[in-house]
Amino acid sequence: NPFLDSSHRHAVKDELLKRLAPAVQAERKKMFRIQRFRWLSAAAAILLLGSAALLFFRDYQSALPSKATISETQLTQTATKAGELREIFLPDGTSVFLNGNAQIRYDKINYGKSRTIFLDRGEAFFKVKRDTLHPFTIATGAVSVAVLGTSFNVNRSQASGQVTVEVKTGRVKVSAEKNAEQHILTSGKAVRYSLARGHFESVDQNPNTINLWTQGGMLLNNVGFNALKEIIYNRYGVVLIADNLDTDKFNYSLMIPQVQSLDQVLRMICTIHQIKFRREKNEIILHK
Repeated sequence: NPFLDSSHRHAVKDELLKRLAPAVQAERKKMFRIQRFRWLSAAAAILLLGSAALLFFRDYQSALPSKATISETQLTQTATKAGELREIFLPDGTSVFLNGNAQIRYDKINYGKSRTIFLDRGEAFFKVKRDTLHPFTIATGAVSVAVLGTSFNVNRSQASGQVTVEVKTGRVKVSAEKNAEQHILTSGKAVRYSLARGHFESVDQNPNTINLWTQGGMLLNNVGFNALKEIIYNRYGVVLIADNLDTDKFNYSLMIPQVQSLDQVLRMICTIHQIKFRREKNEIILHK
């Protein structure tokens, strides 16, 4: 035992602590300086990386268009004038036959991933190239149409306030955006969706005459005067006007396999109502 007694042991202990304290404090200060340097270095590195990232993002963002611009840039738009019929082919070979005064849009860049077409207005007949991995979808705003490979007609009529889908071949699913109501249509089946009432009406159609208008013919199936005006304007680019005629009761159901001229259609309409017509620039006036 190196200590004489307990008092001697405590005295040695106190002396050792006095000698060790400066060394411990110095070591602590050294470690604190090292840790502080490390923290400052890390903070500087983070600040440097953050600043670089911010500058890169700012420059990259300024070089890119906004979301809206990207959307508008990517959507390829095709529109027809009143009196113009045109057939176009999509990147997958799908055929779209546009009636007069119609407009569609689609994302040409990403079309292979999502075959989605926006029908903004008018009438179009589709012959869809079959692709089981990528269904073909048409959005009209109120109604969406999904298919794999088939042929069908879609008419977004402003005059009647209806979206009509008619199937020539294959199978089509029609869905309402408002209430998710769905209909599965096969060849010869059709639905009319009323935008005002928000519901479907099922009808039967002759599949052979669904795309008659693309072949130069005309089919009027229980349409009123306003719908007739729209059909005449889209097909021939002229405005149909009734002069002192009660058109509320006018209704048309007729088929012309091959329309020779607008005059042929007008003569048939005038024969039905025992009236006459005259031309004034781009207007056709029906009168007694």
